[in-house]
Amino acid sequence: MSQRSHFSRIIINRLGSMPLAITLLVVLALASVIGTVLQQNQSQQDYLQQFGPLWYWLFRSLGMFDMYHTWWFLTLLGFLMVSLSFCLWRNVPRILKQTRTRKVYISDRAFSHITHQQSWLLRDVSAESLTDNIKNRLKDWEWRSEQRGDTLYLRGDNGRKHKLGYIAVHSAMLVILIGGWLSVHFGFRGDMSVVEGTSEHGISFTEGTGVGHLDMPFEVRCNEFSIDFYPNGMPSEFRSNLTVIDQGKEVLTSDIIVNEPLYYKGVRIYQASFGDGGSDVKLKLYKLDGSGTVRDASTQVYQTYKDEETGITMEITDFRPHNVENMAEAGHVKDFQDMGPSLDFIIRGEGLKPVKVRSFLNAFELNDDNRGSIMMISTTGDKQDFQSVALGIDFSDPQEWALYNAFIRELIQTDPNDKSAKMVAFKAAMTEVFGDKRPDNFQAMAVRVLQATQVLPRMPWPFLPVLEDYEQKYYTGLQLARDPGMNVVWIGSALLVMGLCIMLYISHRKLWLIVRPEQGALRLSMAGISNRNPLNFNREFHTLLSQMEDDLRPHLTAVPNASPQSESK
Repeated sequence: MSQRSHFSRIIINRLGSMPLAITLLVVLALASVIGTVLQQNQSQQDYLQQFGPLWYWLFRSLGMFDMYHTWWFLTLLGFLMVSLSFCLWRNVPRILKQTRTRKVYISDRAFSHITHQQSWLLRDVSAESLTDNIKNRLKDWEWRSEQRGDTLYLRGDNGRKHKLGYIAVHSAMLVILIGGWLSVHFGFRGDMSVVEGTSEHGISFTEGTGVGHLDMPFEVRCNEFSIDFYPNGMPSEFRSNLTVIDQGKEVLTSDIIVNEPLYYKGVRIYQASFGDGGSDVKLKLYKLDGSGTVRDASTQVYQTYKDEETGITMEITDFRPHNVENMAEAGHVKDFQDMGPSLDFIIRGEGLKPVKVRSFLNAFELNDDNRGSIMMISTTGDKQDFQSVALGIDFSDPQEWALYNAFIRELIQTDPNDKSAKMVAFKAAMTEVFGDKRPDNFQAMAVRVLQATQVLPRMPWPFLPVLEDYEQKYYTGLQLARDPGMNVVWIGSALLVMGLCIMLYISHRKLWLIVRPEQGALRLSMAGISNRNPLNFNREFHTLLSQMEDDLRPHLTAVPNASPQSESK
């Protein structure tokens, strides 16, 4: 039993040692720095593109992409919790005992080594009145006395409970770690997308290198999603009106905005994002064979439209009612303007290279000058690679489309070697479309049509899809989180602040008074020490000396016997 007890004490001492705790804290701090610099729980494809195959697989094998849930991080966390627990178990009883018990007696040798000290030889005064006077002057000090023979020893303490700060700090760290452990094991944070007028009950979240799913014990319905925009088209505020449905009953309805979540059954529901929820869109398919044929197409976002006549498909990927772009030239002050609604889709067909296209509802205007319709095309399928293509004519004006096709037909009938044939063909097209009454902006229209004749014939598709109309439908992006350790962490943080304040701003000051008879008089000796802030205590001690000398002056029989250390200060 004695060997087992000895072995247990060794284990406890090692686990509760300061070197082990400091080592664990340093390792956890370094790991936390890595976890802060390296964004956690991102797309695996993004990690692969960012680091390349070699570093990607190395970081993945170490769990660096979801570091706070890895076995090694939780093991370090557990060891630190055990180390702090044993440290408290070993030291708290000793500290409390030292706080409760104070040794009054001090040897002459120990007394002589104290820096701050002074002594007086007094007559016509009793030890009781002398000590009572000192105690009255230092009422906020705690005093104890001990009589040894004809010598009276007094000890005064101020701030003797400062060591409770050490207990509070170590306990706070343990409480914070327990709160983090509770959050990791019993908490969750996931995303939920709810289309207006529908309800959802499941969340998705990154789990290691995959995606996890979790069903909530209640449903969330989005009654309405609203968004406000600045004049330039940038969103200023978006909010969701949500109803929580528990076991088929509507139990709570409330609006949420960013940083103002909804709280229900320990779960906080945050407004995180928004996007298109499957809006109804209408397109015009402008046939590019010179016939001027225009067909209507209706579909929804996230669906694929197939043109039965040509077999071409359009996979609708996104719709945006606002497209804010900087219209200022390089080196000039930024000028953000809204280009209006746009539709993103991937167009595919036999013999065609799939490309991503962004079609705009409105024509592009710069400085109140109509530059005609534009289209953005990405051959890689990445939005970052969009390239603007000026189509020339304004497709929102049916007359320009009619003028373009009339011009193409007239050009076919002219002699290509005749330099004036293009002008003659354009005048004939103007007469065909407008007759003798030309519009006021026919010159700008002519420039756009001439530009279109250089662009549209080179398009690889049999028709040109252009957004015509839409009926917006949003989804609200919610983030649901349960953090059972959050309140525990707050308690630990408050305890940590309190403990640090005690440690940093409360100093333990001690005074010893020795009263002994000498040559028919009384010798009063006083010494004091402090565990921190020596300069402040030096001033305090000398102030106390001055006050006591004023009180003791009528009883002094000789010049005070001051220590060299005290005089030098």
